[in-house]
Amino acid sequence: MLTVFVIIWLLIWALTLFDLFRRDWSILKKALWALGMLIFPVVGVIAYLIVRPPERSDVDAGAASRDAPEQRMHDRRPV
Repeated sequence: MLTVFVIIWLLIWALTLFDLFRRDWSILKKALWALGMLIFPVVGVIAYLIVRPPERSDVDAGAASRDAPEQRMHDRRPV
């Protein structure tokens, strides 16, 4: 059971690092966040996920999903 939690945590940690290096931040800022995640893995990852600003694609995707049910209602035609 512990192995499952470790694998899930490693996956979250790796995806967080991938997201960190994907952003258009300075090398110093990326290095400091990565170092923080290596020294304090749990606290560093949680802090990064809370503090990081949302990307434009994150915000736009939420708006599109909220509008989808209304759009489907307008597209229906009576039979």
